[in-house]
Amino acid sequence: MTLDQIFWMTSRAAALTAFFLLSAALITGQALRSALFEGAMRNRDLSSLHRFLTVCWVPFVLIHILAMTLDAVARITPIDLVIPFRVSYAVLPIGLGTLSFDLLLIVIVTSYLRRRLDPTVWRWLHRLTYLTFVLFALHALLAGSDFARPLVLAPTAGVIAFIAIVSLARVAFGRMDATAR
Repeated sequence: MTLDQIFWMTSRAAALTAFFLLSAALITGQALRSALFEGAMRNRDLSSLHRFLTVCWVPFVLIHILAMTLDAVARITPIDLVIPFRVSYAVLPIGLGTLSFDLLLIVIVTSYLRRRLDPTVWRWLHRLTYLTFVLFALHALLAGSDFARPLVLAPTAGVIAFIAIVSLARVAFGRMDATAR
């Protein structure tokens, strides 16, 4: 196995791990605004879990990015990591990954500045998470070679479907009242 193959495998494993951690962060964030996990977990614990998960994905994305940058076959430069649609191949899939990473950084930074921002501004910036997740999913599906494998495709499709259903229900019905059940 060559060094570039090791970088490629590392990048794939880190990206999939980051995707599922980010999915869990999004699900716990949705649960905070609904009665999704009522009875299973206190809101304070759910909030702590959400904050923890929003940080957990970062090292895996950084490993993914570092491995792709070190992989001579991928030919990704440091500037390609922040400016979307600049790479010489697979422009759309890699550009979507870059764009979604940039948006997620905005969400994270503004989350740490939440107390200094107008609540309405913060809420709208935080909603960029939904767009970010869609862009990450498109990046993964278009650039990822592992989705031909049912072992990867099935859980990924399941997570995407679950998040889509919960998101659409939230848009259609608003915040679920825990006492209405």
